[in-house]
Amino acid sequence: MTRPDVTATIDSSAEDDDTHVFDWIDMLLQHGVMTGLIFAITLAIGVAYAFLATPIYRADTLIQVEDKKPAALAGVEHLADALGTAASPVTGEVEILRSRGVILKALEKTGGLIQVRAAASLPLIGDWLERRRALSGASAGSPAALQISELRLPEGYLDSVLVLRSLGAGRYELQDKDGAKLGQAEVGEALAFSLDSGEGGIVVSALRAEAGATFEIVRQAPLTAYREVLRNLIVAESGRDSNIIRVSYENPDEGYACELVNAISTVYIEQDVARRSAQADQSLKFLSGQLPDIERNVERTENALNDFRTRTGTIDIDKSAGALLQRAVDVEKSRLELQLQRDELLQRYTPAHPAIKALDNQLAQARRESDRVSELTSKVPADQRDLLRLQRDVSVGTQLYTALLDTVQQLKLARAGTVGNARIIDMAVRDALPVAPRKSLVVLMAILLGGALSIAAATVARQLRPTLRDVEEVERLTGLSTYANIPESRDQQRISQARNSSGKPSQGLLALQYPDDPAVESLRALRIGLAFALLGARGKSLVVTGPTAGVGKTFISANLAVLLAGSGKRVLLIETDLRRPQLGGYFGLPRGHVGLSSVLAGEASLAEAIHVQPVESGELHVVASGPLPPNPGELLLSEAFQRLLNDVQDRYDHVLLDSAPVLPVSDTLAVTRHAGSTFLVLRAEQTTLGEVRAAVKKISGAGGSVNGLLLNGVMRRRVRFSTSYSYYYQYGRRR
Repeated sequence: MTRPDVTATIDSSAEDDDTHVFDWIDMLLQHGVMTGLIFAITLAIGVAYAFLATPIYRADTLIQVEDKKPAALAGVEHLADALGTAASPVTGEVEILRSRGVILKALEKTGGLIQVRAAASLPLIGDWLERRRALSGASAGSPAALQISELRLPEGYLDSVLVLRSLGAGRYELQDKDGAKLGQAEVGEALAFSLDSGEGGIVVSALRAEAGATFEIVRQAPLTAYREVLRNLIVAESGRDSNIIRVSYENPDEGYACELVNAISTVYIEQDVARRSAQADQSLKFLSGQLPDIERNVERTENALNDFRTRTGTIDIDKSAGALLQRAVDVEKSRLELQLQRDELLQRYTPAHPAIKALDNQLAQARRESDRVSELTSKVPADQRDLLRLQRDVSVGTQLYTALLDTVQQLKLARAGTVGNARIIDMAVRDALPVAPRKSLVVLMAILLGGALSIAAATVARQLRPTLRDVEEVERLTGLSTYANIPESRDQQRISQARNSSGKPSQGLLALQYPDDPAVESLRALRIGLAFALLGARGKSLVVTGPTAGVGKTFISANLAVLLAGSGKRVLLIETDLRRPQLGGYFGLPRGHVGLSSVLAGEASLAEAIHVQPVESGELHVVASGPLPPNPGELLLSEAFQRLLNDVQDRYDHVLLDSAPVLPVSDTLAVTRHAGSTFLVLRAEQTTLGEVRAAVKKISGAGGSVNGLLLNGVMRRRVRFSTSYSYYYQYGRRR
């Protein structure tokens, strides 16, 4: 029976997702120093700003705008509502509150046009120290220690800095922006001085500072001050159609923020009351001017009616004409009222204003209605028609005169007690809690920004120097087989640190001291793999080299040789790196010990150069580099080296050659020409694809060949997720 392929049904999408995440983590760890430094600097800047930046305070007030209109305009407002042209009473009030007329008046009341600050100090830190001294009561250089009640400057010196220096005992000295002395005075004394563009003066009302304390004084130009306030001022309706306006202002001085907001709202209310009072005065003046004419017209129409009755003997109109009379009176009264309203509005608006146009439409309709009444009146007998007309004029005039008298009285009362259509609901109060900077948010943003910059920097670094990371990537990009996947070893790091700190030759072989280390197990797997990799090789010699220095070739050579010797093989390890030898340190041999250079120069025999290293189940023969020669390349190209290599291959099962890196020098090319096989050591996260290709090309060009790759220093995360080693690691730890 055929069994299903279980492995084909495994969904690897979750593993791929995890790998993608770990790739990002791995990229950050690869450039850990750089990314950590970027993150730390960004976070430090954010924390410093959060705790050292000048706090910003907010003050706000609430103003209610009531929809009150002057009595004379009531008809117009009803008309606007009917036409759908009425606007919210808040619409224009917001802009009035933001206007120069209101804000500059408030600045004058609060002295906001005069800016006082302590003499220039370090950004952030200087302000923070000044605030700390102010809280402890020891600050004598803060702006609050100096109060100026008057400062007059010519226009050319507006927005320019003057320097005031305390002389002690309530005296001070004033200097201009160039440091020239303008004069000295005492607190409360007026100081007049001359400047290039005119005369100036100052009155200091309070000075609480020690001798030597300096302040910078600026009288801002009105437009400059207005723009500065506007940047930090928010005026908006608090809720849709609520008719309530919220005025908010932010400033480093919570007291001044509160004072300015209250001044703005107070100035606005005062101007609103004055505007309403002016409107009432204007309407009263207009109506008072109309009353004499209307009164004379009423007297004239009454006399005409009496004369008509006396002449004709007619006392009253009949019943049918009475209804017509009432209709005529209503129409004419409405027309006259509309005309009065139009005349009044024309004193403030142009004929193109929507309210005027609406009244024009109403007047046209009233005239058409009056024409229809006149047409009906023409059908009445002549005596009745004349009597009807005269009674209509008297009735309309009397009612209009009475209404105007009533309106005048109302306007007089309104003028006497005008309160405007706005009132302050909540005055601004001091709030000791700053609204900025929000420390937690700033720190959070610094963390996010630091992380983003770190990732970006690591990504750019990887793009600029793309390194090889794992076996799959190495084999896919190079086309060469990888025979070892050797993880990082913390135990080897401890051995290296101990050897370097002692300063003396000392043995430090991972395979002997920590045989259960995962890196050693990887080398055991390599030992087994070599049995197949070396089949058909032209000799028993094996070159271990790398594209560049620092890839760990000597570490692999030494420990692999120990493992091969421990399996009962006769193994000789020769250090052919005659420029920067490192192999002797692994076996406790001092620098300059008799070695390969001594043998090739004829100064010693091979037997004298061999160091015997006992290992489990055998021994390892080691030949170090020896004294550094002046001509390492010539020695390796010599016939003596070739004879030596042929001789030892007949006597040993394995001959390992720890050779110099390929790209910096050409010594290794002389070795690989005569060696049976060559393995290139790569360092994960360090060696680039270009370096591998260049090394392979260089070896091939010299007549050698690369049989395989050894990937060293693989991060444990990659190894932990590698099926080949995962079980061993867990088992080895429990063992």
